[in-house]
Amino acid sequence: MKAIIIATRNEAGRLLRHLAAVKGSGIFHYRGLLSGQNVALYIARPGIGTKEQLRRFLRLYKYDRVILAGSCASLSARCTYLQTVRVAQAVAPGEKILTLGGRGSRVVSVRHLVSDDATKADLRSATGADILDMETYTAAQIMAEAEFAPLRFAALRIVDDLPGEEKYLNKERRLREITMRKPTGKADMADILRFGLWDYARILLRRRRVAAAIHRAIVAELKSPA
Repeated sequence: MKAIIIATRNEAGRLLRHLAAVKGSGIFHYRGLLSGQNVALYIARPGIGTKEQLRRFLRLYKYDRVILAGSCASLSARCTYLQTVRVAQAVAPGEKILTLGGRGSRVVSVRHLVSDDATKADLRSATGADILDMETYTAAQIMAEAEFAPLRFAALRIVDDLPGEEKYLNKERRLREITMRKPTGKADMADILRFGLWDYARILLRRRRVAAAIHRAIVAELKSPA
């Protein structure tokens, strides 16, 4: 059994087409076959909503591999839109560097969404990270605990936003705030018209492209040698 951890339903959208919702030991998650392999997927929420909930998910089944996946922001000119970045090191402001093993890039994880280029540049300068996200450091901390350390762990991030996209990111944040207030998690037509049809369509298209890239990266990882 393989475990997949993703922060949001938007990011997991393509994967959820293949999986069924289940609940075990009080943990809501998804199960099914992906690339011919049994997988369990947990939506952890941005920044890993609750560490203990993630630990309980990791105890549900006998996993032989754990894959963390999701979007990220580029802090380096070397990163391109929709590129898959394998994380080799994770750091958080004021914390020690965690090594995940193998070859790859360094990620800096923060607890809040960062959209302005000045803050991103400061994080790049302070940590030497190539990408920015909200989950990898916390997940790596948990996977380093004695109980989970024997499991093979990989963190894959898809580059979603690039330097110079502050305007777009602020609009994306506004749409996220609108949908979070809705019981369905979706904007209605009145919300969309107030927000702007063009901006709404553009954001949805980008989300779908990222979700498709996340799906491809996870399938490729599942096919890689154990």
